[in-house]
Amino acid sequence: MGCDNSCDRCLTSPSADRQIWPGGLIVHGVTHTVNTNEVPVLVVGGSLVGLSTALFLAQQGVEVLAVERHPGTAIHPRAGHLHLRTLELMRSVGLEPALQQLSAERYFPNGGINEVRTLAEGEVASYIPDLNQGVAEFSPSRRLFVAQDALEPLLRERAEALGATLRYNAEVVSLEQDDEGVTATIRDHGTGAVEQVRARYVVAADGNRSPIRGQLGIKMGGHGQLSRSATIYFHADCRELLKGTELGVIYVTNPALRGFFRFERTGTSGFLVVNTLGDPTLPGTLDVTRELTTEGAARLLRSAIGLPDLPVQIDDVAEWVATADVAERYQAGRIFLAGDAAHVVPPMGGFGGNTGIHDAHNLAWKLAMVVQGTAGEALLDSYDAERRPVGELTIDQAYSRYRHRVTPELMTEDVPELVDDFSMEIGYRYHSAAILPDAEAADDDTRVGRPRQALGQPGTRAPHVELDSDRSILDLFGNGFVLVTGDSGRPWQEAADAAARNGLPVVTPLVDTRGDDIAAAYGIGPAGAALVRPDGFVGWRSREGVPDPTTELSRALTGLLAR
Repeated sequence: MGCDNSCDRCLTSPSADRQIWPGGLIVHGVTHTVNTNEVPVLVVGGSLVGLSTALFLAQQGVEVLAVERHPGTAIHPRAGHLHLRTLELMRSVGLEPALQQLSAERYFPNGGINEVRTLAEGEVASYIPDLNQGVAEFSPSRRLFVAQDALEPLLRERAEALGATLRYNAEVVSLEQDDEGVTATIRDHGTGAVEQVRARYVVAADGNRSPIRGQLGIKMGGHGQLSRSATIYFHADCRELLKGTELGVIYVTNPALRGFFRFERTGTSGFLVVNTLGDPTLPGTLDVTRELTTEGAARLLRSAIGLPDLPVQIDDVAEWVATADVAERYQAGRIFLAGDAAHVVPPMGGFGGNTGIHDAHNLAWKLAMVVQGTAGEALLDSYDAERRPVGELTIDQAYSRYRHRVTPELMTEDVPELVDDFSMEIGYRYHSAAILPDAEAADDDTRVGRPRQALGQPGTRAPHVELDSDRSILDLFGNGFVLVTGDSGRPWQEAADAAARNGLPVVTPLVDTRGDDIAAAYGIGPAGAALVRPDGFVGWRSREGVPDPTTELSRALTGLLAR
């Protein structure tokens, strides 16, 4: 029988065993027809993070191909808690209204997070009473619950509308990198046809068991495996038990299990995550999946609900390993890791999918500017410098929440101190060559801080300032660099006009608000200015005016762009 490129040898053997000839790929003496295409960026993986990467690249005007081995988008409601930063990014690509509608149909708009012994026994602790309490001060967006099976089709539709090419039911079986680009071999699962694609850069968004990460020899490190967990998808009528509550996540702690519920708004369906079989100090309790049957899943579900005779329907059971690890590096030449390929976190805090989307957004604008010739290739080095410390922070915080909420008996002195959710979502800070610290202040290595205290420091997310009832200053960011100034910032605006005429990607928007509001939020004086990157992070600022703003701004832009 001829090889179909799916055997272990094809997937793992070195390039010496697979010679690329003009017009064909030779594998074990079997010739397959090969088409060779070229694309600036290839994304391996078309799930949540792969789709987001393709979308953000297409938004920047970059031709992109995403290849996904599954036949379509997600079929299970995973990764449903969208953080503030994620909603701001969805807002920037025009998806926020649709997400708000989806969330309102399926979940409570401000669903809190609490803990019960069982649903029938009621609440024993409250972690977050209202998901959006205090949010208006920091963002025009509001946190939402939107499950992955509903989110991915929206991402796909928008990405394709902006020009991205998405290939499902196909697999990248090999990558060969050289000084000029990467050659990918792609096999179509339906037809068996083999194709070569030549890309300048590759983004590996191929999941927590990332074959590409393994091929690159990139190791993972962190807190390691925490438990062998299961997610039980079910139908059961819990309307009476949930009456009067508006909860997004319900943690369950009892002698039979530790985990959490997420119900749809109807109160008749949802999923139950089970992390332990009761007390985590007892032998075998950290392996939920051992000999787990449909009947066993029903017993666990009834134990969490607290009604042993309640009729339940088990729709599916997904087994997975709760892990808190991060890759030792996010880049190997022209290949970049994003999402679960770069960091694997337990679901406590909802960091996994959100952090992956933020990876994608950080990388997309940098790839776009390099591909389009606007920035030097060294700009891409800032992806690892900025996102890997955030990944390390994220696995620490997810691990800490896991210990506090699920296995407090296993707490040790080295469990990281908890950082509040606002700070984790919009308070992380970047340090790289693509961030120019204040001239009068030494840069420190602070990775996270309270958003209210950021005040426009370079490396922090640009502060929200309300422009009118429907717009935020955040709505001005996304394409090119944006220069914001105080009331006396006219010389800076003229400098930006001169820079734009010289081919530097910067604009000074007209805003319908007082300059002193912007100045106060961005930590500048009336004659000062701040330069916001395309990802909405402050890249540079001058707190006051300078004698030669044209030279100063040009110096800042060329530095940020590695030109």
